[in-house]
Amino acid sequence: MSAWTRWTAVVAAVLTLAALVMRALLPGAWSPDVPLLPDYAAGLAFPALGAFLLRRRPGHLLARLMCAGGLACAVRIGAETGMLTAAAAGELELAALLRYPAAIGRVVGGMLLAGLLPVYSPDGRLPSPRWRPVVAFAVLVTALECVRAVVRPTPPPQALRWPAPIPNPLAIEALAPVDGLLRDVTEVGTLAVVVAGLFSLALRARGADAALRRQLAWPLAAFALYVICLLAGPAFWAACLVATALVPITIVASVLRHQLFGIEVLLGKALVGAGVASVVSVAYLAASGAASLVVSGRGQLAGLAAALLAGAAFQPLRVRLRRLVDHAMYGPHGDPHRLARRLAAEVGRADADQALRAALRVTADGLAVRGLAVRIRHGATIAIGEPIRVGDADTIGHRTTRTNRTTRTNRAARGGRLAGEVRAAGREFPLVWYGEPVGTLVIGPPGARQFTAGYAEELLWAAAPYVADCAHAVRMRDDLRRSRERLAAAREEERRLRDGLRAELDRALEGVHRSLREAGTSLRSSPSAADRLLGDVGTDVHDAAMRVRALLHGLSGEAPRR
Repeated sequence: MSAWTRWTAVVAAVLTLAALVMRALLPGAWSPDVPLLPDYAAGLAFPALGAFLLRRRPGHLLARLMCAGGLACAVRIGAETGMLTAAAAGELELAALLRYPAAIGRVVGGMLLAGLLPVYSPDGRLPSPRWRPVVAFAVLVTALECVRAVVRPTPPPQALRWPAPIPNPLAIEALAPVDGLLRDVTEVGTLAVVVAGLFSLALRARGADAALRRQLAWPLAAFALYVICLLAGPAFWAACLVATALVPITIVASVLRHQLFGIEVLLGKALVGAGVASVVSVAYLAASGAASLVVSGRGQLAGLAAALLAGAAFQPLRVRLRRLVDHAMYGPHGDPHRLARRLAAEVGRADADQALRAALRVTADGLAVRGLAVRIRHGATIAIGEPIRVGDADTIGHRTTRTNRTTRTNRAARGGRLAGEVRAAGREFPLVWYGEPVGTLVIGPPGARQFTAGYAEELLWAAAPYVADCAHAVRMRDDLRRSRERLAAAREEERRLRDGLRAELDRALEGVHRSLREAGTSLRSSPSAADRLLGDVGTDVHDAAMRVRALLHGLSGEAPRR
């Protein structure tokens, strides 16, 4: 972080704190109508967070705009409270000099932070070259308002805000007839630039992918809240002050580590809570009013009836609003029933070999994860998406998932960890088919679109039975293939033994036939030789019988008996 950014944050903080002190010491007649302007929050938050962002992202345009705009706002409130303090003390000449930095700081700080900052968010570039005229118009409006504030003529007595008029040495009195018109033009122009900045964020979010939409979600919400409070008027100065402080925080979170913050979760809960509170309040008031008309004079009874009606409608209303908000935030991807229908359709269309991969693709899209794998029990591992380290981790407890989607029981087993634990390799979810474990579903890291934990659990339970069915089918197919391979190997062994038996018998019988013929030939000429040949024939027949017996026992799978 460079020295000028540190000094910018320090100077802005000193000016803002000094302005707060001088503001507290002002006499009542010289105190502004609004207790605290948004510039106080801007002077403290924007330079400090801008310097922090510059340290993490050197040269980032948004950080420079935050530092410059925050310093301008600090100069504005410091000079303005100094002007009022000097005027209250009778130092009108000093007050006249301080009015120039106050006016210029107001214009420049407001345009930089409320106009140009959202246009360049979140990457420091314009959405497209077509937005260059908007930037040029913002510069023109800023210059025109600065010139008008410097040469502003003396207002008429009925328009004076303070007990004594603060002189303007550079006033051009000839501009008095058109000063009001110029002020209205610059105010409308400034408001148009602010609304255009908010519109640019909305356009970026609409045409962006899921990751960029998450990055834009926080700044868009903060800027929208600020614009709403700004349009609401000075009465909402406190809400505007809070919204102003939120803007730099959301920008830093967006630029640096936007994926650490789940705005969908907070926004969804806030919408559901606000909707339930609003509807229940309206229902309570309506029921209370109607009951008071029916049972006039018994206000307690009417209130009790209204409270009972509102309480009875609370839970169904919350569930209905939760579904509506989930569908609005997540779309069709976050609907468990739609996910189940998609799985049934995809699995039905796919062939037997690709059914599990089709189910994994649909499940990964429905769960919004970057990778998914199934480790089939006593089988192979099938994965899609990003690689996931799938090990033989000890899955200790599991839930039984039946294909009829009705029975879900928790069963404890040995060990000290729980099933579904999120590990470095991914969350492991056991797949059970009619009480029989068929494998493990390993869930990879989440993608750009994330769901709440409870909602993701509903999606997982909706998809698990289909994945378990496909995993069981794959397991049965593998078992059948292995059985066929074993049967083919057994048949091949049987054929080999049969061929060996035939060859052995042929060889033995051929030898016996040859020996008997030689013995018959030599029987008259040499009885002793014939005797010897007949003895050899007996030996050969015995050996052949033993070999055939061994082959027969090998064919039947029994051990030969001696």
